[in-house]
Amino acid sequence: MNLKSYFALIYYRLRYKYQDLRLKFDVKVANWNKKGKERLTVMVIPHSEQKTINFHISYRAITIFIGTILVLLLISSVNVLSHSGSIHQLTELNLSNQDFIRQSAKMKEEINSLHEHVDYYHNHVGALYGRLTGDSSKVAKGIGGAEKLSSQNLSKDGKPLPPGTEVFRLKEDVHNLKVANELTHEIISILKKRKNVIRQTPSIWPVRGYVLYPYGEYLNPVTARKETNNGIDIGAFPGSEVVVTAPGTVYEIGYTRHTGYFVKVGHKFGWKTIYSNLDRIKVKQNQQVSKSEVIGFVGKSENSPQYSLHYEIHVGTRAINPFAFLNQIQD
Repeated sequence: MNLKSYFALIYYRLRYKYQDLRLKFDVKVANWNKKGKERLTVMVIPHSEQKTINFHISYRAITIFIGTILVLLLISSVNVLSHSGSIHQLTELNLSNQDFIRQSAKMKEEINSLHEHVDYYHNHVGALYGRLTGDSSKVAKGIGGAEKLSSQNLSKDGKPLPPGTEVFRLKEDVHNLKVANELTHEIISILKKRKNVIRQTPSIWPVRGYVLYPYGEYLNPVTARKETNNGIDIGAFPGSEVVVTAPGTVYEIGYTRHTGYFVKVGHKFGWKTIYSNLDRIKVKQNQQVSKSEVIGFVGKSENSPQYSLHYEIHVGTRAINPFAFLNQIQD
């Protein structure tokens, strides 16, 4: 058998089966139509002698009626299930909404707490900056004006807060934090500079003792006259160690009949200190000295027959009262 004959055989077999199935279907449709045309008689017989009522209903009508009922039941079931699903979704949405309200209230409490901390930090940093610089122009808050948030979205007077209040409050806090951070950096810079100035400022006693003659006018017991003292005279034991009161450089060493041996030290920022009435000197000219380093020992001179140290502080060419610096400024 060749290929053409094989396909022809398959074609005729399929055609035969199709015709057979169509014939059976036509027979069933004819039987259904015949059955549908048959009538079912329903008799209603009353208990009295009234006329009997007869109803003639075809099987086709009964089938259509039952089918219609089934379709209506199916549609109703779908509607009921859809309604139940909608109710379930509404319940879930309601629960989600309640959870959102709780989360929103918690978030507003956190925002209020954050705002209080930011405000406290900003105010204290601003107050410190104002005391250090005297300039309050940089301390002013930038945005401001946002009311405290409540879980009911109401202001203090009971009116609803405008939309976006939370965002506005957060923007205000971010701005104030930025301002406070900038002020903090400036405060640190100022303190570093001032600490450096303090370190270079004469701030300790050059010798252990007591003030013999103060700064300014005093009565000289030797001459019995009023004289002007450009520094102070500190009484001390003979040979007591004299220390430099700030780091610097020895720029002059000498001796006169009135001052005895003296040492002059230059410091940063224009400070100068002078140590007179020394018996011996331990440093050399142009030598770098550190704070508290021994530079000589207490002696006396013709103008000061008592063992004492004459100590002066100058800013540029102007002498100032050293007593104000003795242990008044600390590192």
